[in-house]
Amino acid sequence: MDRKIIFVLSLISSSFVYAQSIEGIVTDRDNKPAIETEILLTKDDGKFSAITDEKGMFKVQLKENGEYLLEIIKDGIKANSEKISVKGNIKKNLTISEQPITKDQNIEGVTVTVKKKLFERKVDRLVFNVENSVASQGIDVVEALAKTPMVRATDDAISIAGKSNVGIMVNDRLLNLSGQELINYLKTLRSDDVAKIEVITTPPAKYEAEGKSGLINIILKKNTNKGWNASLQTSGSYYWNRPTVSTRSGTGFNYQGDKLSLSVNLSAGDNFWENTSYNYLNGINGNTNYWNTDTNNSNNYKYKGGNVKGEYKINDKNLIGINYNYSYSNPTEKGESNSAIFNEDGLMDVASNYTNRNKRNVHNATAFYDLKLDSLGNKLSISANLMLNDSNARNFYNTITSNTISTFANPISNYKIYSGQADLEKTLGKIKTESGIKYTKIKNNSEFNFFNIEDNQFILNTDRTNTFFYNEENYAAYVSTNFKINEKWDAKAGLRYEYTTLEGISMNDDTSAKIKYGKLFPTAYISYKANDNNTFSLNYSRRITRPYFGNLNPFKFYTSEFEYSTGNPYLLPSFSDNFEFGYVLKNNFNVTLYYNHNKDNWDRIQVIEGNLKYSIVKNFYNENQAGINISYNYNKLKWLESNIFVNGFYAKSNSYDPEAVAAPAGYGANFNLDNNFFLNKDKTVTLMLGLWSSIPNRSGNTYFNGNASFYTGMKLNLLNKNLMINLYMNDFLNINRSKGTEYYPNYNVEYYYKGITRNMYLSVTYKFGNNNIKGATKQVKFEESNRAGGQ
Repeated sequence: MDRKIIFVLSLISSSFVYAQSIEGIVTDRDNKPAIETEILLTKDDGKFSAITDEKGMFKVQLKENGEYLLEIIKDGIKANSEKISVKGNIKKNLTISEQPITKDQNIEGVTVTVKKKLFERKVDRLVFNVENSVASQGIDVVEALAKTPMVRATDDAISIAGKSNVGIMVNDRLLNLSGQELINYLKTLRSDDVAKIEVITTPPAKYEAEGKSGLINIILKKNTNKGWNASLQTSGSYYWNRPTVSTRSGTGFNYQGDKLSLSVNLSAGDNFWENTSYNYLNGINGNTNYWNTDTNNSNNYKYKGGNVKGEYKINDKNLIGINYNYSYSNPTEKGESNSAIFNEDGLMDVASNYTNRNKRNVHNATAFYDLKLDSLGNKLSISANLMLNDSNARNFYNTITSNTISTFANPISNYKIYSGQADLEKTLGKIKTESGIKYTKIKNNSEFNFFNIEDNQFILNTDRTNTFFYNEENYAAYVSTNFKINEKWDAKAGLRYEYTTLEGISMNDDTSAKIKYGKLFPTAYISYKANDNNTFSLNYSRRITRPYFGNLNPFKFYTSEFEYSTGNPYLLPSFSDNFEFGYVLKNNFNVTLYYNHNKDNWDRIQVIEGNLKYSIVKNFYNENQAGINISYNYNKLKWLESNIFVNGFYAKSNSYDPEAVAAPAGYGANFNLDNNFFLNKDKTVTLMLGLWSSIPNRSGNTYFNGNASFYTGMKLNLLNKNLMINLYMNDFLNINRSKGTEYYPNYNVEYYYKGITRNMYLSVTYKFGNNNIKGATKQVKFEESNRAGGQ
């Protein structure tokens, strides 16, 4: 009612000044009133405008008759424009059609906000504005990440090109999830709720120094309305010529009130995998021994989980919140293998099979408190984190030679992670500072009970039974400054210090390892914006990669009477120095030159000792890698949007362990192409066609063969984008597989792995309620949880 009164009074007062006008009704393409839409008329240097009311009505008073340019502006988008001749008072109804505005316009004190650029190079990260990419709408966040420059995302893993072990953040807070739990959670988020995705390949000092791959930060759109919304999702994959499918179902609920924000997500699934592989070990340099194994495996991974996030705004300065995640999985694994072993004792044929049933409960809980210190953006954040993991497995093995040996293994793992931290953001003039402290404690108790089965009796094998205790404490402190030198230059620098103590105790062989180390991790960034079309940046960071818990356990995990895997309690972390030079042209063409020096890298190697073959994790090589990333978004045509990404590099590894030989130095490359063909004017029906591929490359003691995969499908956004349907086929040529060669002094190992990669995937999501509601979006940093992934 107030708006109506103001509207009427303004017309009365202006009628004494202006003798001519244009008035009418603005409607959208569905013939509904276009409320709060700006009508702009321009003549020479004069600009006149009005805002439509709740009925779409407008009236613009003009000083004089003549020729005017009429434009419609809605939410920062300029719609159709036309020239119009005004003589006296005229009436004209208008209809909105969307086209991007080209520049900012100031209209008598009112600023029109334009769309952001597709790519933006900031001082320490590359920003992909998802909301500006039509092809990235109407899909889940995993699919949106797959369209992000330098990122490769599948239903199995997410990585930054040329690197691994990527960390995922939402609204600048790391998700305390990993593996399948992380993928499941990201699939509950919709790209329509994402404003931008930041790719941070050299993370600043405020983030953990853990991991050489960098971070991906998903920024959600801000809450603009109060109310609630909900969504239902279901999806399934049909595997070609396979009698089974994978399914996933989920639901989400978001609520936004004056003070309380709440988000709840639930999901459950039943995934199926099947693969064939071989591992052919053949002697070289006069060694005629060999150990060739062919294997078939299947896995039925059942899971369920939920996430609850709550935030309460005490007042404008104080915010508290909680975040709780729970996941439960009980996969069943089955497999059989056949080996031909030839050595000094002659030829031996060995068959083996196994059936494993696992149960894993994971609880993640976080709590936080944010205090705004003033109106300048100064803020204190305090958070606490807890992660509990309980896993229990029942594994049966049979080894068949001239007789059959049956065994049973019962691995039990119980680890806890506690952490607390405080972060302070302070602005001093043009300098923005960040500082903080953090404490983390990790405790992991593992039992491995091994039994021989004789006459259906389980007899404890004390030689193969073990208990392993692991304790780790980490103390960290950091300081970082970000300052704007002038309109063209930005700089940022930081320093982080981490001190770690760890102890591993193996009860079976009465051994222990104690390690203490403190390290500095500097970061530095500088960027130069020559003009709106050219931005340059130069970055440096030092990182650390700590071992997974399971890789530190020295227990021998037997998969047959002749094969086992083991960890290494003396395994050290690896370190990397990362340099990058970046360039962005016209906001959609990105080039990054990079160089990485990696020291004390670790990996599993295979060792032969008589009639035993085992794998062990060891630090054994240093590596230098230099390369270039190129990404480009093509959107010149109304009916096509293409994302192209190329990563080319040269890698050289040096092994300092006599048990492993470094692979020859050489080149490698990755290539991704995503095409989206819009089949109607509204871009709600999309044909998708894409591929990813890699040429042969090398790392450590391994040569990786090239690989490729093609996909195609359809995407439908219906009912005002409330109903989203995706249907596509992955790897329709069925050529995706892993193949390569490992190098050792007296033998080489050729390996091959082929899963059921060709499948038909269908997902359906329906949203209802207020789609502008995001619920609770804050996340809390909890990087250590990722290290549990290798357990």
